[in-house]
Amino acid sequence: MTQTNADDEQTPDDVFRTAVAVEAGLGALALILGYLLGPSARELVPPLNEVASSAVIGGIGLGIVATIPLVLFVAVLRRIKHPAIEELDKLSDHPMIGLMLRLNAWELFAISLCAGVGEELLFRGWLLPWLAGDVASLAPDLEAPSRWWAYGGWLGSLPNSVTEFAWPDEGLMAWWSRVGGWELTAAWLVSSFAFGMFHPITKLYIVVTALMGLYFGVLLIVTGNLLIPITAHALYDAVQLWGAGRAAEDTEEDVTDEVEKSDQS
Repeated sequence: MTQTNADDEQTPDDVFRTAVAVEAGLGALALILGYLLGPSARELVPPLNEVASSAVIGGIGLGIVATIPLVLFVAVLRRIKHPAIEELDKLSDHPMIGLMLRLNAWELFAISLCAGVGEELLFRGWLLPWLAGDVASLAPDLEAPSRWWAYGGWLGSLPNSVTEFAWPDEGLMAWWSRVGGWELTAAWLVSSFAFGMFHPITKLYIVVTALMGLYFGVLLIVTGNLLIPITAHALYDAVQLWGAGRAAEDTEEDVTDEVEKSDQS
């Protein structure tokens, strides 16, 4: 009796349910760890109320803008002729990823949203502050002049918020040292490395994902608004999945056309 491969028995719906469950589970794990060990990732997410409404709008808006450098970075990276980079373009050949790319656009967006929320809650919302300890003051400060724009700025007014952008007078490095110093730097690096290792598809993919983790970490450290990296992460994943899905569809159409032409001849 021939044994059937487990991947062959799965369907795109199975992959969808598994991906959503895993990513949502990461978010739940972050909240549980925050409750048991502290700190709570919820403190870095603006509450859905009238007072912080512009923080929510501003966080999502800036997250959308922050997606652009990620998309450009990957687009430039893929133009480099190197076997490791060319291997990234073949990820759709992986059975699980191939099944995922057969999902519709809304299902891919749902997976991307769950990934953005779940992974950012765990790696940036909980792990980074937990590793940094008490020295890191990442919690939102609506009165901080270097953070007003992250909470809506031109999109709305907040109580006690400043109306002009200004970096602290001591300079960026002195500000970073005051916010967390080497403890925050180590936490930023380690949490980003852990984020990369969570995506062990290829060696280069781990490196690229870790670099993105550094980027998401900076977004959080500078702004204190976890909605910004959540939005950037989710939208980037959606763009990449949609693009890969379209490419896979085009490839299938080309193969079908070639088969039809050969049959006719």
